[in-house]
Amino acid sequence: MESAAGTVSPFPAGKQEADGTMKEKELNELRDKLLAQREEVLRRVRDHAGARPVGPTESHDWEDEASDRTAEAVHSRLGASEERLLVKIELALRQIAEGVYGRCLQCGTDIPMERLQAKPSVSLCVSCQSAKEKQEAQQH
Repeated sequence: MESAAGTVSPFPAGKQEADGTMKEKELNELRDKLLAQREEVLRRVRDHAGARPVGPTESHDWEDEASDRTAEAVHSRLGASEERLLVKIELALRQIAEGVYGRCLQCGTDIPMERLQAKPSVSLCVSCQSAKEKQEAQQH
């Protein structure tokens, strides 16, 4: 979007003040939240990777082996979950850089600021997110 000065505004339509720009303070706060969240996720991944047993265990106790397998499954799920969250965070940061942050990737409508503030990594509006969850539930 071009501003009165002829420059492209890095802020999405619908999230603008009277002069055509999103409140820079709000955008910076959301970017800071995303960066902090990314660091927290990376810290958790590092912490869990360090706590993960490497290689076969020496235990021949079936309870220990079951416990180890459960721990491995939890670490695996955690890894996949953290990876998905990192992808969402990186997408949101890229959208901020490209000036399209705050628009639903599915329908293109503006995501309400309250939703972005609650969960800055969201990329779908409530309607599209609900439809996606219903579709996923039907597939399972």
